[in-house]
Formats: sequence, structure tokens, C-alpha cells
Amino acid sequence: MKAKSPILFIDGLTINSEDSMLLEGLSFSVFPNEIIAIVGESGSGKSLTALSIAGLLSDSKLKVSSKKMRLGKHDLSALSAKDWEEIRGKNLGMVFQEPQSSLNPSMRCGPQVMERLQKFKNDDKYTNKIRVLLSFEQVQLPDPERIFRAYPHELSGGQKQRVMIAMALICNPQLLIADEPTTALDVTVQKEILSLLKAKQKTNKMSILFISHDLSLVAKFADRVMVMHRGELIENEKTATLFKNPRSAYTRGLLFARPQSNKRLERLPVIADFALFKKNFKSISPASRKKRHKLLYSQSPILEVKGFSKEYPLTRNWFKENKTLKVVKNLSFKLYPGETLGLVGESGCGKSTLSRALINLDIPTSGEILYQGRGINGLDRLKKREIQLVFQDPLAALHPLKTVGDAISEPLEIHRLVNDKKERRERVVELLEQVGINAGFYNRYPHELSGGQRQRVVIARALATQPRLLILDEAVAALDISVQAQVLNLLNDLKKQLQLSYLFISHDLNVVKYMADRIMVMEKGTLVEEGEADALYDHPKNVYTQKLIAALPRI
Repeated sequence: MKAKSPILFIDGLTINSEDSMLLEGLSFSVFPNEIIAIVGESGSGKSLTALSIAGLLSDSKLKVSSKKMRLGKHDLSALSAKDWEEIRGKNLGMVFQEPQSSLNPSMRCGPQVMERLQKFKNDDKYTNKIRVLLSFEQVQLPDPERIFRAYPHELSGGQKQRVMIAMALICNPQLLIADEPTTALDVTVQKEILSLLKAKQKTNKMSILFISHDLSLVAKFADRVMVMHRGELIENEKTATLFKNPRSAYTRGLLFARPQSNKRLERLPVIADFALFKKNFKSISPASRKKRHKLLYSQSPILEVKGFSKEYPLTRNWFKENKTLKVVKNLSFKLYPGETLGLVGESGCGKSTLSRALINLDIPTSGEILYQGRGINGLDRLKKREIQLVFQDPLAALHPLKTVGDAISEPLEIHRLVNDKKERRERVVELLEQVGINAGFYNRYPHELSGGQRQRVVIARALATQPRLLILDEAVAALDISVQAQVLNLLNDLKKQLQLSYLFISHDLNVVKYMADRIMVMEKGTLVEEGEADALYDHPKNVYTQKLIAALPRI
């Protein structure tokens, strides 16, 4: 029987910047109807590989070279700009991580997808529109006619990603490159997108190059997994083989740095632990956890929310009844000193609306919020600074033109905690060291830091006011698995050292279960279930909670 020829063949792909080697001698093949996952941390070369295959590095300052790069019958190393444009439409489709930045904000979604058809199909406008509507149906977008007319900002994250997938698949490419297409999505939407990609792969008989940093996500999705580390390919195995017997310490670190559903460790393992051949990690016993909770809940609550509701106006009429959007409905809960209270739910359930209200950035429509028994509106300046928020995107939360030192010293100046310039610098250095960053980072800018380092800086800035309650709004959602483990360990250390309380908001139930004492589950603005973290995870009572847990990726 004749062996299949690869649809994509890469031999000796090397990428250099002016002062460093970013990708060194990468060689691999993708065969027809095969799904290959490329896994690794940020900076491992995953996205550079994808961009070079798609010919999107030609205008950059990077030097790209290879012995051979072939897609089907096309030699990718000898194509003109016009040839590339045709190949990216007919032979190659791409789905990027952030659809909001990939879609034109000033153009309706339907015409954006139609543009791709008009370049390669000679059909009339009506026929092309029917094909676009059909493609929206195929990617399970609700009300395709509305999506066709909608602008990107009018769609949810999952809907925008589906539009991108429809655009990438509309010309039936031989190869689809999906670069972190589900990283920032809710687990249920994530599961739907992966199921959709797999179904389209079978229907269209195409190959997929799936890029991710999460090994548990690709466990049931890919036929083969390639693990990259610092620009080198360190493992290339069938999925079942790699998960059963990972050869490198780095791969083992990626596999086990994620919180495990069947055990609660005192500290999450990180890649460095596996490099040192560390095998045993201490667990927290149910008895010690129960004893701690008994002490925890014998106290008066530090935060109490009573009947909190929030509505936003949809219309503003003088003589007609105005319509409103009810984002949060009659929410009540208590948070105790030293407790980590988890809050989970899909996008749009009201998590971030609540977090903004807790720091007085948004005013409740009804209900009250009490901090240490007093309404937050009546708190003095000293008390208000005890509640701090850590945002999801550290790059967006830091001023690009301010150094790390200036960013952290700003709240010290505003709250007049340290007046002397020398003392202020010493306090900033102390805060940096507290979150595991050395003083040499003081004069660096945000773009010069990794994702994990930026998140540590944001945490250090939040700690500058000596808070007692931290609201962590998706604070680890966009981090690599290994970096996420480091930050979660850091948060637990800081909680003990500084006697902090956390409201930990996330869409990832595995992470919330690991961090939280109790978990609240919200659906469409309503609290649908609440309970001790392990009990809720193991025996969910609400159908929505069961759906969230069932959607979690497992190894």
C-alpha cells in the first residue's frame, strides 16, 4: 500500500532576530485528514511557526530560512505576494487567538466573510451571500441573518470566534491553522468550538495544525502532539503515547502544573520541580480542610452583599417606557476573613459587573454592599483602599509609558502612604521581591516583561495600599499553564503572609476548585448554586453547574 504524501512538509525551519535564535531547525510533516497540536509556553516558537507557514513574516525584521517548506504542490519558500494571497484563501485557512483584533471593527461580519469568496469564486453577490449564511449555520451561529448584519462589537467572544472559523473555512482549505483559538473562551464555548473544528475537519477532509499551551485541551482533540520549548521541538508523538509516557521533564511539567480534579495539593508543581526529578507533592487532607473551615466561618464576614441588582438602560425615551438589560439579579452572599470565595460562570453572567461594583466603579441599581459592616459608599479613604482589584489583562492594566517602579509607586503617592522618594523606592523594591521579582526590574517597561512577570507587577501594585480584600477578576486566564501555577502558588503564599481574603473570579472551574474554600456559580446574572468547593465540584446539584463541569478538559 502506497504511503500518503504529507499535505505540509517542513524541513529545517529557522527564524532569527537581530540578536537571538527564535526557532532552530524545526522539521515536521502534517498528513491529510490529520490533526496535529503544537504545545508549549509563550516564547516557545508556536506562533512563529504558524506565521512562517502562512507567509506572514515576510515584512518583519526576522530572518526566516528553511531547507524546504511545501504545502500540497506549492513551494512556500518561493512565492510572490500575489501567490501567497491566493494560497491563503484556497489552500490555507487561519483562525487567530483574538477575533476582535482580527475582524474589521468598521465592517459588518457578513460582508467581511463575503470578501474572501469574491476573491476566489466568480458567483454573483446573492449566491455568495447564501454561501456565507450557510457557513454561519454550519458553525452553529444563532440567527445567521442577524450575524450577517452585525458588527464585531455586537457579538460575544464565542460568536466572533465562530465568524473567524466560518471565514477560514469558506473556501474549503486543505490545511487549517488554529492559533490558540479557545484560550480566552468559557469552557462550554471552548468545548463547542473544538467539537465544531473536529466535525468540519471530518466533513471537509482537511488537516488541522492546532496551537495551544494547554496539554489537557488537546488530549482528546489531536491525533499527534508536538511539544516545543525555547524554539526547539523536544517531543513529537501520537497523543496516546505522549500522555502515557512523556519523555521530557518539560512535558511532564506541562501535564501536571494544572490543578488536578482528583486531589488537592498544598502547592501546584511547576516545570522546575520536574527538572529536579521531584515526584512527591504534599496533599491537603479533607480533615485539615474541614478544621480550617470551622474556624473560618466562626468569624464575622469581611464583605456582605445583600440583594445586589444591576440594570443598564437599552433605550432612553421621554414618553415611553424604557427597556433595560438586567445583568445581575438579587445577588446575596458573604465573604469571610482569610477565605477565598470562588465565583464562576460564562461571559455575560455578571461576574465583572459585580467586581466593579465592589470597588465603587459601578453603582448598584438596588441592594447594598457592606465592608466590615459598613456600606462601601460611606467608607472613608483609608477603608476604601483596603479593597483592591487585579484585572484579567495585565498589559492593558499597566501604562505602556510608565516603568514598573512608577506603576507600583503611583498608589503609594496617591494614598500618601510613603512621602519620601527614597523610602518610596525601597517600598516598591520590597513589593517586587514579595511577588518574586528582583529589583533589577524597577526601570523596565511592561512590554519588556513576560505575561507572568506583568501579572506579578499588577499584584504588587494592588498590594501597595496594604489591602485586606483582593478581587481577582480572571487574573490567570490568559497565562501559560506553568506560569499560571506559579502565580496561583504566589497568591496562596501572599494570602497566608498578609492575611488576605480573595474573591476569585474565573470561568475555569478546575482553577477555582483548587483555590477556593467555597464556590458560587452564576448563570445569566443569577446565583444558581453555592457550596464548599470540593462538594460542589464532586456533586453538583444544578444542571448548569453540571454542564460547566462536564465541559472541562481532562487528561
